[in-house]
Amino acid sequence: MNTKTTNIPHMLLPRQIAEQTGIPIYRVRRWIAENKICFVRCGRKVLINYDKFIDFLNTGEAEETPI
Repeated sequence: MNTKTTNIPHMLLPRQIAEQTGIPIYRVRRWIAENKICFVRCGRKVLINYDKFIDFLNTGEAEETPI
């Protein structure tokens, strides 16, 4: 018997992310436009990986190194 478990990502809409975290919806949309958070487009909808979003909030934005 194969008992392999797979963790299914918890995907939420930007509105739901804003409601659960208290971050304004315009900020969540800005991070999507800047590709700073993990998301996928499904037709016209945008789905955000909640766990990776929380990691993003905990670690902050990565510093860009000058060339």
